[in-house]
Amino acid sequence: MSKKLNLKIITPQKVLLEEEVDAVYSTSTDGQFGILPDHISYMTPLDVGVTEYIKDNKKEFICTIGGILQVKDNIVMILSDNAELGEQIDVTRANAAKERAETRLRTGATDVDADRAHAALSRAIARIHAASKTM
Repeated sequence: MSKKLNLKIITPQKVLLEEEVDAVYSTSTDGQFGILPDHISYMTPLDVGVTEYIKDNKKEFICTIGGILQVKDNIVMILSDNAELGEQIDVTRANAAKERAETRLRTGATDVDADRAHAALSRAIARIHAASKTM
C-alpha cells in the first residue's frame, strides 16, 4: 500500500476537510509548491489562491484565502481565515464581487481604498478559479 498524506484544512468556523490524499499543491507567498508523502517538515504562509489535492487519481480544488500550511510526519495542515471547496462556490456571486472590485479600481476615485479593492479582486479570482476547475 502506498503512503498517503493526511490533509486537514481548518478555518475559525470549522474543519473544512480531513482526507487521506496522494498529493497537495498550493501557492505560498514565495510561489507554487507541491507536497508528496514523506516530505520534509515545512511551514509556509499561503497566498490567496487555489489549493489542489489529488485523491485516488482525482483532482479536487479549494479556494484558500491566505493562512499557514504546515507539513510534518505526512500530515499537511492548513489554517486559513477562510477556505471554500471549489464545488461549493457560488460562481455568480464570485463574478459579481470581481466586477465590483474592478469597477472600484477603474474609477480611480480618491475615496476608494485601492488595497482593499485589490484584495477583494484577488479573492474573487481565486474563488472563480477553484470553482471553474471543478466543472
